[in-house]
Amino acid sequence: MSTSILVCPDPRGSHWQLGSLPPPQGPLTLVGWREQPDPPDSGVPPEVAALLARTLTSVARVTFPSSAIDVPAGEAWSAHGDDMVRELTSHGVGGRAKAILRGRTNKVVLVSTRAPATVVTAFDDAQYPWWLQGQVLLLSEVDAEPPDVDMEKLSAFYDEQWTRQAAALSVRGLVGVMRPGVDGDVAGLLALVGAFSPAFLGKLEHEARVAGMGLELVDERTFAERLAT
Repeated sequence: MSTSILVCPDPRGSHWQLGSLPPPQGPLTLVGWREQPDPPDSGVPPEVAALLARTLTSVARVTFPSSAIDVPAGEAWSAHGDDMVRELTSHGVGGRAKAILRGRTNKVVLVSTRAPATVVTAFDDAQYPWWLQGQVLLLSEVDAEPPDVDMEKLSAFYDEQWTRQAAALSVRGLVGVMRPGVDGDVAGLLALVGAFSPAFLGKLEHEARVAGMGLELVDERTFAERLAT
């Protein structure tokens, strides 16, 4: 089994299902992957999830909704091992976010972490399925406190206009957002701070090399063709 990573800067196509492109602020970068031979299961391959988790946690604090936490969380951020957790109430959530965030309860647990092992769970959470575009990763400065995110702000990142709303939302320390694209086969990284995109791509290239994966920077047409073959 061999794995290669594809990177496409500044995509414009609506078929990626990543909202209005290009974003009004900051570049958006597509990250995709190819395995040979084709894996028997859909979703993010474990080695790719691990690669993304290591890369993200090396350049950011990562915050996302999780069903993996089996202890009650309070309304304020509190420690859960090496991570931080917070519980949001999902009453009043509407639109696309309603079906995703309300799930089986009226509560949403956010996890904020610098641990790759925790971030890996974001790519395989049945309640917030990456493959159905049910996940969102909020990326803060490495040394920042967990972001000040309430349910209204979290819901906005699931909206069709998320690339436009992300820049307008006042979220302390937020430097980027990662969301799954069409069928969960790609990841879209929106950088809200100028230095974040090159830092992420530099670390992604390093981690891919260490893991023995190839990495190519390609244009949008080539990116689509490679994923389709």
